[in-house]
Amino acid sequence: MARYVPKTVREYGRIHLADRLSENGWDCFIARRSPNEDEVIAGIPADGREVRIKFHSQERTQAVRFYDPDTLDWDWQCLVITTFVLGGAPATYLLLRGEVQDAGRLEEEFEGAWWLQPEAFCVDGFRDAWHKLAAL
Repeated sequence: MARYVPKTVREYGRIHLADRLSENGWDCFIARRSPNEDEVIAGIPADGREVRIKFHSQERTQAVRFYDPDTLDWDWQCLVITTFVLGGAPATYLLLRGEVQDAGRLEEEFEGAWWLQPEAFCVDGFRDAWHKLAAL
């Protein structure tokens, strides 16, 4: 099995995210934060709306790491996780910040880092939940 470098996964994930946001009427600016995540600012300029998104792209379904449990790493309003970005059918999950912080959703492991496990986000209520952006 071929091993893909995170840069390739991230770049395919960026393209998929930008396409999905555009399909839902949003413009976006994406900046690199680390090898596995990006900072995203999406907006609808005509409405004066802006949403900050924490974004992860993955080549398979895996846990998402948060380093600081108090701030969850960044000033963001929703989390978008795209899995299987290199395959023909990527899956995208959208969670609002409050949904990530809900009791029992995050697990503490490995020197105080917090993890969002796949079984906590790979559910129908979060898959392709782009309608949640309208409420922000």
